[in-house]
Amino acid sequence: MPTEFESIRNWYLYNRVARQAYFDTLAKLPPDELTRDRGASFPTLLDILGHSMGGIETWIVRMSAVNGERFKSEEVPEPQNLDDLRAYGKIVDGWVDQFFARLSDGDLDREFLVPKLPPWWDEDFTTTFRSTLLHVIEHELQHRGELNALLWQIDVDPPILDWGEFEKIQARGHPPGR
Repeated sequence: MPTEFESIRNWYLYNRVARQAYFDTLAKLPPDELTRDRGASFPTLLDILGHSMGGIETWIVRMSAVNGERFKSEEVPEPQNLDDLRAYGKIVDGWVDQFFARLSDGDLDREFLVPKLPPWWDEDFTTTFRSTLLHVIEHELQHRGELNALLWQIDVDPPILDWGEFEKIQARGHPPGR
């Protein structure tokens, strides 16, 4: 039976593998479909995917400062197209790997201060690594569901990955996201 830490880490690996399938699906679309404003949470398919990955970056970088040396997010250029997003994803995935390498079950209860950041939140607050890591998982799943709905609207089947298939991929020894 996996520990809570191992289960959370597996969710990050699952999201990474699923995200790669979205890159592959979006790569098959005409460029105008990727950049068309769809009136969703963020205007375009690329914007939604980029925002989702930005959430991972924001929180992992913030927690890295609490748990060791802070990762340097200011060095990451703003993604402009699908290839940029793929490159950005590799950077973010590397930070996730480094962060989890420094983390243990006992760290899940660590608290840290999150300074206010309008318009997202208007007050400082304290949270735990556990709560934040679970929030980031939910955030990505939420936006992936949004991508699914938008892809269905243009008659494109989204690359849905169920947990059982993910476990088969892992059992075959394929590296995450490849």
